[in-house]
Amino acid sequence: MILLDTREYDHPIPLEMAVGAFRRLAGDEVIHMIHRREPIPLFEIITRNGGRYLSYLDAENVWHIYITRSPTLDLEVYRV
Repeated sequence: MILLDTREYDHPIPLEMAVGAFRRLAGDEVIHMIHRREPIPLFEIITRNGGRYLSYLDAENVWHIYITRSPTLDLEVYRV
């Protein structure tokens, strides 16, 4: 799993970090992105390029985004 904690960065750095990591993803690899906001533009880029994602807001108001290229990987298992 590739961990990207982007909470301390301002736009567009988190988007650039996530897109760069997504380009390097292979097979069943997963990116776990931690973010202050829900990155809606990132979701459009991921789905347009054949990826999938799962996002949720935890009890501390932190977004967790899981990204994969795998069409079958169950991202729910990564949810904490």
